[in-house]
Amino acid sequence: MLHRFHALAAPLAALLLLFAAPLPASGQDEPPADDGDITLLEPADIVAPRLLGGMPTPGSGDSVTATRGRLELLRVPNTVSVVTNGEIRLRRAARSLSDALQGLPSVLVQKTGPLQHSPFIRGFTGYQNLMLIDGIRLNNSTFRAGPNQYWATVDALSVARMEVVRGPHSVLYGSDAIGGTINVLPWRRTSFEPGLHTNSGAYARSSSGENAHFARVQTEGNRGPLGWAAGVSRKTYGNIESGGGTLPGTGGIEEWDGDVRFDRRFGRHWELTAALQHVEQHDAPRTETTVDSVPFRGTSVGSELRREFDQQRDLAYVKLAFDCDACTLPVSRGFVALSYHRHEEERNRLRTGDRLDLQGFTVRQYGAQFQLTSPTRWGAFTYGASWYHDVVDSRRENFTGGVAGGPVIQGPLGDDATYDLFGAFVQNHVAFGRWEVLAGARFTYAAADANRVDNPAVAGSDPATPGNIIEVKNDWTNVSGSLRALYHHNRRWTFYAGASQAFRTPSLHDLTSLESTSVVETPAPRLEPETFVSFELGVKTEQQRLRWGLAGWYTIVEDAIIRSPTGALIGGVPEVRKDNVGDGWVWGVDFDVSWRATPAWTWFGTFSYMDGEVDQLDGGGALVRRPLSRMKPFSFWTGMRYAPPGSRFWAQGDVEYSAREDRLSLRDQTDSRRIPPGGTPSWTRLNLRAGATLSRKVRVSLAVDNLLDQDYRIHGSGQNEPGRSVVFALDLDL
Repeated sequence: MLHRFHALAAPLAALLLLFAAPLPASGQDEPPADDGDITLLEPADIVAPRLLGGMPTPGSGDSVTATRGRLELLRVPNTVSVVTNGEIRLRRAARSLSDALQGLPSVLVQKTGPLQHSPFIRGFTGYQNLMLIDGIRLNNSTFRAGPNQYWATVDALSVARMEVVRGPHSVLYGSDAIGGTINVLPWRRTSFEPGLHTNSGAYARSSSGENAHFARVQTEGNRGPLGWAAGVSRKTYGNIESGGGTLPGTGGIEEWDGDVRFDRRFGRHWELTAALQHVEQHDAPRTETTVDSVPFRGTSVGSELRREFDQQRDLAYVKLAFDCDACTLPVSRGFVALSYHRHEEERNRLRTGDRLDLQGFTVRQYGAQFQLTSPTRWGAFTYGASWYHDVVDSRRENFTGGVAGGPVIQGPLGDDATYDLFGAFVQNHVAFGRWEVLAGARFTYAAADANRVDNPAVAGSDPATPGNIIEVKNDWTNVSGSLRALYHHNRRWTFYAGASQAFRTPSLHDLTSLESTSVVETPAPRLEPETFVSFELGVKTEQQRLRWGLAGWYTIVEDAIIRSPTGALIGGVPEVRKDNVGDGWVWGVDFDVSWRATPAWTWFGTFSYMDGEVDQLDGGGALVRRPLSRMKPFSFWTGMRYAPPGSRFWAQGDVEYSAREDRLSLRDQTDSRRIPPGGTPSWTRLNLRAGATLSRKVRVSLAVDNLLDQDYRIHGSGQNEPGRSVVFALDLDL
């Protein structure tokens, strides 16, 4: 009963504030600076911050994701981290976007393979986190539960800025925004001076432990109000050299990426954007399922001879934006966007007995959305709507001894399928005195329709068997609310609190999947949406030499879709059932700090702890409460950075620690290939990094990661991390 009350409290309070908000004490949205110590004005432009220890430095800019509008980080009533292009390319020289998140509080980056990495954010992963590319959903209805490889299809070298908002954000962004929402803002031309201007650049990265080599060339320019930016990336991966030796079967990967963008400005307030992205990856292995896997502290070895993925993703979108805060118009800013997203996946699986399985799917997603902001006497209202329509084709071929088997009904998920996701939202941002309050509500409609699904009640996959093809058709509606408040003690201290609902509608993969990954799944057509309510308290401070933030959060989980082991093995892989039985909770603490002890020396650090339990079904079908799957262990990251003012040189030493994790769900206990018996051992990693600006056009960085050559594994991963590794990065302006 208490959980149901919490579920109703947030939307009711949000709706009340939306339509009965008090008038600001002074002005429209700005609290009065009565003592000269409060400044809450929105800056005119977005400034990309530099990072120290994963945190923006004081005065380093805004967030555009957390509130769907420009807002100084100190004014955002959420826990937000910002990662910039310089952090990705040089300071961290990250291999992927997911790697760039390593070290952030409450973020665990699980890795099943070199191109199969998935961040767990506040206890949730896969389709329970939402990724946006310039505000457009990467998530679609084919995303599967647990760690998946789709975030790896975003080229980290093309990213100008990445905003990480931890905690639920379904009111603003809809289904899937539960653990966190990440918005990737692509590289673009930002200068539009009169005349013709062009410049080009190149980037290279090489890592000995990962045996990975990257290169990118790019160009940008403008002719008056028309700007462009384009780039091509090439990446290759060899076998990983772990602290325990070479990991066979982890290399042989090739990747090509390309992107182009045009921005045309019309006057001071209008801008039209057209952009294309292309990513293709070939022969990405999932080694932990094969005979090449190397045991770690008692993990088992796979039985397959080969399992490799090919992936291709294409995104095209156009966006027309208007921005004029100073104009006396009913709408101060807004945009309308149309998008086309295509994702294709192929899996090549060779098993014993000369059995070869080829399966895959293609999803074409059509999207449309708009957003407007209207300043009023009762606050600034931001409102809009979005619609995404997925068209899915799924396929599979089986061969034995090179001879094709008979036809099958579907591939990894239902064939000849569509999925619609519509949402409309409104949020009010009102300020009075030292307080700012954001309240919002969202309506969502989702519908799934799969015409060719293998009937789990009929044996085999032969479409000629009577009753073996069924149609799965269902739809759902949801209304969610959010209420968040922020109190400014003064210009440097902010306290915030919030209650937010979140939800996730069942995906086509939930409803119709028929495949073997780390477990064997079968279709479950009658699943219902998952719902969540999260509460958060936090404090932020930004001073001349010190910046830190602390947040505590608690999330109530209801009707989560849980994959519970049945106790049976199919082809040596545990079988699971899917049920809406996952009631439970998860809570945690996030902390990050950056202290400039002297003009040259800065100490930084982050730490996080979480705990949680959800209901699960044991092998006999009894409901039991067990730990949430793959929670992040207690961990911290800390170090010192040396960067004298005016110097072209910087150096940094840091240490990462992760405690032993033995809190295992029922499914974790059966995952013998990825999680050692009794849990994942603790580990400590020491890193040294340095960089220099050699000239106006040449920047370099050099790192020695895992200096002590420790052989370790991130909890829930299917492979060990690289051992002692030299990472070199070179960034050129041509």
